[in-house]
Amino acid sequence: MRKSIYAIIAKRPFHILVIILYVAFFCSPDLFSQPEVKAVFTDKAPVIDGFVNDNVWNGAAATKDFYQKEPRNGEPITERTEFLLLFDHHNIYLGIRCFDDPKGIIAKELARDVSLGEDDRIQIIFDTYLDGRSGYWFQLGPRGSMGDALINENGKYFNKSWDGIWEGRARITERGWEGEIIIPFKTMGFDKSSDTWGLKYIRYIKRRSETATWPAVSINSDKFQISDCGRLTGLTEMTQGIGLDLIPYVTGGFSKKENSDPEPVIDVGIDAFYQLTPSLKVALTANTDFAQTEVDEKQINLTRFSLYFPEKRDFFLDGSNYFNFGIGGDDDNSKKTSMIPFFSRRIGLDSLGNPVTIKYGGKFTGKAGKWNFGLLHIKDDNKWNNPGYTVGRISYNIGKQSSLGIIGTNGNAFSDASNSLAGIDLMVGSSEFMGNKNINYNLYGVKSFTGGMKGDDYSFGTELNYPNDFLNFRFGYLHIGQNFIPGLGFVPRTGIQDIYGSLILGPRPKNSSVLQVKTGTDYSFILDKSKGNLLTAEVNLKYSEINFLSGDIISIASQYQYEKLEESFAIFRSVAIPADDYYFWRHTLTVTSAKRRILWALAKLGFGTFYSGKRTDVLIQTGWKIAVPVYLGLDAEHRWVTLKEGDFITKIYRANLNFLFSPNISWSNFAQYDNKTEKIGWQSRFQWIIKPGKEVFLTFNSPVIDPMDRFTPEAYEARVKVKYTIRF
Repeated sequence: MRKSIYAIIAKRPFHILVIILYVAFFCSPDLFSQPEVKAVFTDKAPVIDGFVNDNVWNGAAATKDFYQKEPRNGEPITERTEFLLLFDHHNIYLGIRCFDDPKGIIAKELARDVSLGEDDRIQIIFDTYLDGRSGYWFQLGPRGSMGDALINENGKYFNKSWDGIWEGRARITERGWEGEIIIPFKTMGFDKSSDTWGLKYIRYIKRRSETATWPAVSINSDKFQISDCGRLTGLTEMTQGIGLDLIPYVTGGFSKKENSDPEPVIDVGIDAFYQLTPSLKVALTANTDFAQTEVDEKQINLTRFSLYFPEKRDFFLDGSNYFNFGIGGDDDNSKKTSMIPFFSRRIGLDSLGNPVTIKYGGKFTGKAGKWNFGLLHIKDDNKWNNPGYTVGRISYNIGKQSSLGIIGTNGNAFSDASNSLAGIDLMVGSSEFMGNKNINYNLYGVKSFTGGMKGDDYSFGTELNYPNDFLNFRFGYLHIGQNFIPGLGFVPRTGIQDIYGSLILGPRPKNSSVLQVKTGTDYSFILDKSKGNLLTAEVNLKYSEINFLSGDIISIASQYQYEKLEESFAIFRSVAIPADDYYFWRHTLTVTSAKRRILWALAKLGFGTFYSGKRTDVLIQTGWKIAVPVYLGLDAEHRWVTLKEGDFITKIYRANLNFLFSPNISWSNFAQYDNKTEKIGWQSRFQWIIKPGKEVFLTFNSPVIDPMDRFTPEAYEARVKVKYTIRF
């Protein structure tokens, strides 16, 4: 079976490409044969207070025909819903009425950008370029909790760390709940030559596990899919003003390093954003500060390879979709971190994740017709004192869902050796295969140029993906040369060929308490590129993942793994695994109660063989919504490992204590401990959003607290930061 997949995917990618091209360009109906809403212009703006009672709403464009995506796809929504839309020269306004029994509304969250996945909520997606690929996503909960994100790759890439400037208010009433939203046109890029956008409205009723949309969508539609948006017409005479945002900041506090006394710190910096056109943006930064950025979760690595930690810094997240390459824009792809040509965490952080001062930088992102642009240059205070890091990415949209692009980087975050990289990628896809099915094909290749290294310095891959509700599969191949070094990228393993894939079935029982059952397998066979022998084999068997309408989940799975160690490696402290061939089976049982409950829990048990012995894992997570403004979360993860070479236990504990005073005022605390470093890390962050774009942060971050020394912080950063956005 492996040989046949290799032959089809790795050796004949162009045969598959021809088939997908035919499907994408000749077998799909019109992308925009969707219902439409005509926007209504207003001379008088509604008051955004959460009550949809201003007279101006009486003349708004109203949408009331909502249909379920799940649990009963195509049936009308169970609760009456109304979305109202107005606009003027500077803003777009939305009024929402969600009729319901107030006692049945689930609304536990208040703060901005928290997960509302277990709350009732509404969402709006704008496809401002009408390209069926990218868009802006806005969310509002019954208590006024707001969220926003950038969407790319037709819903596959979802960047929730983006923070736009807009306002929303919501109230629970005797008829259900309602809300109002104002979004400045300055917050979104768009095609000024067009009066039509894509538009999708979504409502979630969590007690019924119900999702309903306008327009009606297929069960195969991704929850953030852009290509099936309706059309919003009549948008004319919109302005973004001069298009200039200046965001100065000032920060002060104390900084303490290990074995030294605290020192006072005061600093200033500025970010500037200028809209060259409504769809092209330039960003400049000087003395960039990331004091409010969330810390990474502690992990104990029991593998031979580097762990991946996601980017969390706002400057790099804004517009990050323009730098996606190959399969990197697919958030559901477990192989997306196997080869990343550009990984922004290489900039402004050292190898241990500690901040490195960013002196200055610039970024150019956006769209012009069918062209997409991303250009970045950053100079940080790295120990090699190089001239800076540069990244360029250009892609061209082909047809409805396809694109061809190139990428280039210059700079080396690993050493003082010169390094650059160049690559090309092709994505061919359709969201209307056989009517309403999704299918995608990727082909990509990259070559690095490193001083002192020649030969075997390239990587390429190909993948076929069929991500649909009942049948979901992917088959892929990835080749990484031994000397392939992306100086600004992330590659945990070189000198390999990876043949991988998955096949998942997801039937939905009718008239049942079960929403969906998923079963299937995924696999990865990693071979030595030079010798051709097998280095690693993983086969995961998902016997059953049962998703109930109640929100509870039960999952049973097994994993077979083969590892060929050509040299020993230290797995934990003084315990080392000797070179040999190892085969092991592991089994897992996971039970999760619905997180919509006031008190929820997750329990995961894993057990089986592991290298020369056995391993048992236990993970317990629990969350308690003590009251709407107070949340307590606790995690405990233990791994008991018994080997011929020695026994050990790994322990990680995490705790969250959050106080949500209002949608604009929150205080979050996150503490974690691991028994490898035997240190506690603690971050406390108070955020006050005076108005959107005008914020105050109080942060305390100590990565090193010794629990054996009266919990005294050995190092910490304490800051007060004020950020003020000036819009022109």
